[in-house]
Order: sequence, then structure tokens, then C-alpha cells
Amino acid sequence: MKKLNLLAPKIVTGFLEGRGREMVRYLEVPDNMGRKQFLEDIKNGAPFFDSLKAVVEKNNSRTVVIRCDNREIGMMALTYLAGIYNEDENRNGSGPEDVLMEEAGSDYFEDAEFTFEDLSDDVEMDEPDSFSESASRIPIINGGDIQMNLGGGGFNVFESGPFGMQGQTNVKSRDPWWFKCKNEPVCIINDHWNGIFGNFSTTAGAFFATNRHLYVLDMAQVPSWLGEDDDEDGPDNEGGYEDPDFTEMVLEQAAAVIDLREKVDKDREKNYRITQFENWVEEEGFRLSEDFNKSKIVGRITKMRSEGKSELMRQIIHYVRVQGNGGKVLTESDFDILKKFMNIMKKEDSEITSVKKLEKQLYGMEDVKRQVKEIVDVLKFYKRRESLGLDKGGFHNVHLLIGAPGTAKTTVAKLMGNMMCEGNLLKGNRFTCVNGADLKGMYVGHTAPKVKQLFDENDIIMIDEAYSLTTSDRSGMDTFSQEAVAALITQIEDHGTEKLVLFAGYGGTDVDEKDNLMKKFIDSNPGLKSRINSTIFFEAYTPEQMVEIMHIQAKNQEFVLTRKADPYILDYFRDRVKDRNFGNGREARSLLQNATIFAATRTKDMKVTEASKKKLQEITVDDVKKAIERAARSTALQNGRAGSYAFGF
Repeated sequence: MKKLNLLAPKIVTGFLEGRGREMVRYLEVPDNMGRKQFLEDIKNGAPFFDSLKAVVEKNNSRTVVIRCDNREIGMMALTYLAGIYNEDENRNGSGPEDVLMEEAGSDYFEDAEFTFEDLSDDVEMDEPDSFSESASRIPIINGGDIQMNLGGGGFNVFESGPFGMQGQTNVKSRDPWWFKCKNEPVCIINDHWNGIFGNFSTTAGAFFATNRHLYVLDMAQVPSWLGEDDDEDGPDNEGGYEDPDFTEMVLEQAAAVIDLREKVDKDREKNYRITQFENWVEEEGFRLSEDFNKSKIVGRITKMRSEGKSELMRQIIHYVRVQGNGGKVLTESDFDILKKFMNIMKKEDSEITSVKKLEKQLYGMEDVKRQVKEIVDVLKFYKRRESLGLDKGGFHNVHLLIGAPGTAKTTVAKLMGNMMCEGNLLKGNRFTCVNGADLKGMYVGHTAPKVKQLFDENDIIMIDEAYSLTTSDRSGMDTFSQEAVAALITQIEDHGTEKLVLFAGYGGTDVDEKDNLMKKFIDSNPGLKSRINSTIFFEAYTPEQMVEIMHIQAKNQEFVLTRKADPYILDYFRDRVKDRNFGNGREARSLLQNATIFAATRTKDMKVTEASKKKLQEITVDDVKKAIERAARSTALQNGRAGSYAFGF
């Protein structure tokens, strides 16, 4: 059996008890990792790291950028690279001893007890009193922390002097733990495109100038508008670095670039995963039965939506050992548990970027999607300017969402806020949605503090039915309404560039002026209107779109809605769109839920052997017809219509 020296990267998490349990994370590089072990793994089928060969065959590079789509693969590449560099430097007598942070002459770790919470279940290690720099412990620092503490909208962390070595001696108690890591290698992770490469040499590059190695794990998806030029042939991205800031950083740092983003041949990857599987089985003290179909079982595991395939594989085999019958031979039946975990082990939706969610969850609405992306891009543009010392502008992040009910305004608001958080454009992702009328105080003087609290406690603020803020039973605005609008304007002026504020409600060009309540809200105060930077219009859905929305909703809920029902759904919504109270997407959801009622009734008497997964996912034509009849009856009763409520099937 082929043996791999590295099955998964080892990430260790620890906490500094004396500093409010500040979390410390680092990559542990095995002492026996070196050039020989790396080449053996390549020979034994590790296909991801071919591009690493060219770098390790040359002299050591102080700064190395590893570009990848997968954090686990990037950390594995870094483990190989750091191990080889450590081996070379120790051979040449240049490998320094561990440098205790206390030796820096600061009270940084005074009264701090450092305890580890090891992410690996079966690894024992000592608990040192303090973190120490070491060639085999590479601190992991997020790009967002670099921006916050070294520039790009953060604060100057130094007592005096420009960024550089003079300033590094002035570390205060409020500074993060990695400020003392200035001798041994460090790793910066850039998860999202957020401009951390802008002015890199005067921030992170200068701050870590004395470190033996600086590694950058670049996982950012570069926006499509970067790299565009005026050449007739279009942008030249082939083999190049799309982000000009990234290119500048590579040149100034004389950095080596390792690109792991190329697609790996599926057969080579499959063989590598099988080798991994065999190695993990042996690590757990098992052997496989002679008729064990490794290709089938490994295929099931790798299809699970988990970024860390190696660690997932180890966890599954470990689970099989703990829950098994105590034998030492594994059969395929031992892995029937995979059927239980196919959903449990999926990525959480939060790990899918909000841009992808925007495309996945919203049917049609191309103009809405375009506007949302443009707003996020302009905020990134100003953030990049600010990181270069240019005027950051006064772009008010205040927008109007208008359209018919049920057109996904709240969904778009949440995704828009999450997109900004992922780009480090907001300080947090605390979201709230309140009704405009809720902002009015109970007595004079109560409203302003209420509005201020709303802004203090949230980063993404959606005010739905905003017109209810300025309407009352009497003609004109009452005292509470006037006070609420004035308080809103004050908060927007103070926080409009650092928070996302959205006013939502019914309105648009297809609404009679007398019914356009959002227009009345906007016109209620000139100061309000002048601070709204964009208006996003949500069109009502067509009957044809409603059919597709219902199919999307069914798929998201793991139902299979037969296409044979489409003509009946279409006829139903052709009638519904004429109703003034038509609820758009909400009505598709309601109709689907009614159909599931009849699916439940239809399958309730099925025997256990008959109630397969497929049977419990089906929504039939008959289910849909009955759901339409029920919905039509409900509408007739609500509207007080006499006579038949049957839809006419």
C-alpha cells in the first residue's frame, strides 16, 4: 500500500486566558517533514502539488503566495513548503531556536495563562505557559485583522513613527497576539477580495519585514471588473495576476507564487483520495475486507459538500471505529452510515458566498441583482481608495427598495448586507427589520433615543413599510412622525457611511399616485430624500415566472414537483395576478405548502417498505389541483364572493 506522509494539515487553536480568552491559531509543521517526504507524496499520487515543485527546487523565497480555492489544500501545500524550508535552513545552520514572546521585554503576556483546545481528538501535547515563536508553529492571521490593525480603515497601532521596525517595539496591551511574531514565519489568509494587497509593502509587508518567511494564502475571488483594459483583445489574464495591487505586492516583495487553482485530472484525484482512505484506515487500526469497493465508498465521501475532504474522511473512519462492532476488518456495510450523514455533513449555507446565494435564490430579477452588485462594488472602490490614502468619499449607504409585496425585498436586504460583510465593508452583520410605525415613541422625547438605539445595536437596518412612519389618522405628519424622521436623518448623517440602511415599501411607476405611499414618505422631508443614494425597483412577477418560482421553492425544500402540473399552476396564477392583493412569491410558497398537505394525506397509509425517499419527495398533478382548489376557496371566502369557489378542473 502506498503511504502518504501528510494526510491532513494540523491546525491548532489555543486561548490566552489572561487576555479575555483571546484566540490563537497556528499551523503545526511536523519536524520530519522535508523535501524527501514531499517528493514521496508526489510520487504516491498527490496531484494537487505539482505546481509546488518549481518553487521548492529553487532557493528559498522569503515571501510566498499560495493561490487556491480550498483552505485545506492551501494549508497542506504550506505544510510541505515550510517543512522543506525548515530542513534546508537547519542544514545550513540558519534555523533559529524558538523565541519566547516574553523575551521581547513587554508585559504583553503578563498574568496570561495559555491553554490549548486542540482541534484533533487524539493528539496529546503539552500546554505551554505562553505561545512561542517557532519554525514549526506558523501563526494564522486573517486578512480582515491585518486591515483593522495595520491599515485600510483601521487605527494607527503605533505610538510614533511610520510603519516599520521602530514602531514594532511599541506594542500595547490592546494589540493582537500576533504583533509579537516578528522573527519566525507567519501566514496571512485572504478569504475574500477586500483590497488587503493595496499598499501591502507599507502595512503587512513592512510590519513583518523581519520575519524569516511571510506566507500569504490567497483564496479571494477577484471581481470581474478588475483587470479590464482598453485593448481590443480584452484583458490579458492568461497566466497573470488579475488584481493590480496583487501584482504590485508580488513585485515589491519578490514573492514566489504557487497557483493551486488549476483543475486536477479527476482520475488522478480519485486515486489520491483512495490512497488517503487506505492510510486513514490503517491509522485507525483497521484493514479492509477483500471484496471492499474502495472506489465506491471514497466516491460517496468526496461527493459530500465539505471543503476539508481529508479531515472529513478521517472523522468518518473514526466514527466507524467508535460505533462499530469491535472487529478489525471493515466491510462496505460498515459505511451504510454515510446515508445518514449525507445531509448532516453538507456545508452550511453560510459557507456559500452571498453573491452565489443571490443568483441561486432569486429567479429573474436581473436588474435588482445588477444594482445590488454595483452598490457593493462602489463601496469596495472607496475602500481601496482609502487604503491608498485617497479621499474615502462620503457615499451614504442608504437605499430605497420599492415594489409589490412578496417580491423578496427582505431576502435581498439580508443578502446585500452579507455581501458587504464578506467584503469587510461593514463592522458586523447584525440585521434587523422593523416596521416604520415601530420607530415612533410613546411620548414626546422618546423617539430619538429609540432610533439611536436601533443604529447602535445593528449594522444592517431595514425599515419596512417605511411610509407608516409618516402617516397618521389625521392629515399631515403628527409630532411623533416629525421627531422620528428628524432622528433618522441625524443617525443617517452620523452612520450612513458605515452601516447599511434600507427603506422598503409599496411603490413604483405602476402604482397610482394616490396609492404611492413611499413617494409620500420620501417627500416628507427634503433631508431624507437627498440622503438616499439609489432606488431598487422590484417588479411584480408574471404568471410564467410564478411557475418557475414554485419549482425553485420545491427544489430548495427537496420536493420534486412534476412538470405535468405546470399548465394548472400557470392558469391559476393568470387569475391571481389580477387581484390587487396578489402576494407574488409568497403565494407560490403558500400553494406549494398546500400541495404538501395533500401529498402527506396521499402517502400516510403507505407501508414502510413502500415509503421510499423518492415517494416522499413527489408532488403530483393531483396534489397541485387540490391545492389550487383549496387556495381558490380561501380567496373566495376572504373576498366574500358568493357562489362556486372551484377553479374549474
